[in-house]
Amino acid sequence: MTNKNEGAQTRVNNQSSPKAGLLKLGYVTNLCTCKAELNKMLADEKQVSTAELNTIVDGASIVYLNRYGYDKTRSGEAVRKKDATYLYFDTGLTNQTGDPIIGWFERKGKDATFRGVNWGTKAALEVKIRADRMFHWGDLYFKSEEDGLAFLEDIAASTIPETWSFKNKPSTVNHPILKSYIENTFEVLKKEAEKGAKNKLVYSQDGKHLLFNTNLLDKFFHEILIVVEIHKQKDGSELLMNPRRVKKELELRKLGFARDAKPEQPCFFEKVEEVIYQPTWAIDKDFDKFTHIIEERRQRFPVDMQSASSDELGRKLDDAITFAVAIAQRNYKFIVPMYRPQTGKIQLLMPIYLKGTYSSKPDFALILTPDKENEYYTPETILPLDAVYQNARLIAKPDDTWLNPDTIL
Repeated sequence: MTNKNEGAQTRVNNQSSPKAGLLKLGYVTNLCTCKAELNKMLADEKQVSTAELNTIVDGASIVYLNRYGYDKTRSGEAVRKKDATYLYFDTGLTNQTGDPIIGWFERKGKDATFRGVNWGTKAALEVKIRADRMFHWGDLYFKSEEDGLAFLEDIAASTIPETWSFKNKPSTVNHPILKSYIENTFEVLKKEAEKGAKNKLVYSQDGKHLLFNTNLLDKFFHEILIVVEIHKQKDGSELLMNPRRVKKELELRKLGFARDAKPEQPCFFEKVEEVIYQPTWAIDKDFDKFTHIIEERRQRFPVDMQSASSDELGRKLDDAITFAVAIAQRNYKFIVPMYRPQTGKIQLLMPIYLKGTYSSKPDFALILTPDKENEYYTPETILPLDAVYQNARLIAKPDDTWLNPDTIL
């Protein structure tokens, strides 16, 4: 189990001042692993220490690129930081094939912060930039947005009837919950395959197609499988293009899959106890967590409570947790499990009713991280219901009335 202080320490490291090395370039999402990821690429078993890495970055020239991958504007001026989508720097190191290694950060949309760090060659960055300009959801790419939306429509029409959108929340995607579900399910399968799990991602015999199991059933209770085209890139990476639902097994034979090709479902947990709230475990209401929830997430409280003092909100939250525990002791389905794709961990969603009435939807969900060794739950943060439903749906469709896409907005 990850030390509960690790996440807090990562945030401290990312926010420390004055910033040096990678931290001065942007938010390092892989702070705990980036050095190991770089060292794994190096030739001749050379290893770079943290101090050496900081020295490399501090002495490197930073190059800013626009969304098309150019470091110059049309007038010939260097792309400025405020106009850049990517930044990269040369590490002065080489990989096992002798190619120079660069590190890069990127930012998306209106995000003002660059996020990284990624390691690779300039060719790898060029491939990434070209891919980013294509329409995609995670690692799944489409020729156009229309193709992506048609793909979602086909899956939604094929599954056992289920609500795949929020009733009162507009979206540019026709089935946003389904989009998130497929994107994150594939990410889980990919991570399992990287760890050595068999039959999570099944390749055709000629290596031109990939097959995976969505963990969804169609209207006839058959598994919904998705096949994807594999497009090799010049840096050796693979671009997964044109996902589509497998409509008949004969199609797989024609695409070169073995007769026994049976992609397995994703595995989110090993024991059922992991996804069931344990009422005998204590909830660690530590000062720092409550401070974060109440003072840093005040805007997620009901509007009519946001002007209340921290003490008052703390008491209401404390009472609401006590009430929720009392209900969970009598209804094991009241507190719902969710899978957090960012960490690959199971967390629990506790509905919080600050006013103590249960005739309407909760005010928000409290995220609990289990500590099996110490039999504790640590409250991490609070999230609006629509934000947590999509993570909860990865494991199974929630059947409790408080987490229902037709009523939570």
